[in-house]
Amino acid sequence: MGRALAKAFVSEGHEVWLATREPDGDKGTLLRDEHPGVQVANFETVAKEGDIAILATPGDAAADMLKLAGPHHLDYKTVIDTNNAITEHKGSMRQVLELNNSAGEVVQFWLPHSHVVKCFNTVGAELYYKPDFKEKPTMPLCGNNEDAKKQVSELVQQCGWDPLDAGDLEAARDLESMAVLWVNHVRRTGDRHHAFRML
Repeated sequence: MGRALAKAFVSEGHEVWLATREPDGDKGTLLRDEHPGVQVANFETVAKEGDIAILATPGDAAADMLKLAGPHHLDYKTVIDTNNAITEHKGSMRQVLELNNSAGEVVQFWLPHSHVVKCFNTVGAELYYKPDFKEKPTMPLCGNNEDAKKQVSELVQQCGWDPLDAGDLEAARDLESMAVLWVNHVRRTGDRHHAFRML
C-alpha cells in the first residue's frame, strides 16, 4: 500500500519519503531502486520530515511502527490510516474488532494529537492511482478534522477518484466493512478490478 501511494504521489509532483527499519540496508536499496525520486529513511526521520503521514503497514504492525516513529513527531499532522482490522474466518474475511470500534479509531487513540483520516482502505493497492473504469470510482474517507479531510480529498482527486466525506472517524467502522466486502468479492470471483461508486 505504501509503495503504491508513494508512486502515485511522486507522479503528482509531491516530495515523498518511505520509512523502513533498515534504510541503509538491502530493503532501503530496494526501495530506492523501485522508486526513483523517493527519499528513504528510518521511521523517526520520516515522521519528523513529513507534513502528511500515511500508515500503510499490516494492522498488527501498526503499533510497533508508531513507536519507532515517535508518536509526538506526528502531533497536529494529518495521518492517513489505510489499515483494516480484518482476518480470515471460516474461509472468508471478517472484521477483528467489534462493530463499536475500528482500526481507524484505535490509531486515533494512539495518536491523540494527530488528525487521523481513514482512507485508501476499501480497494486493493493496484487501483489507488488512476484506475481504468468506465466511470470515476468513489473513494470514501472519514475523520474528525475538516481541514485534514480536505487535504486528503485533494490527494484522492489527484489519484483519479471522487472523494466521499463519510463523516467523523466513527464511520471508519463502515469503511472497514466495505473492505471486507471488496476482499470477499475478490475471493469469490478471482477478479481484483472492481471498486465502489456512489450514485
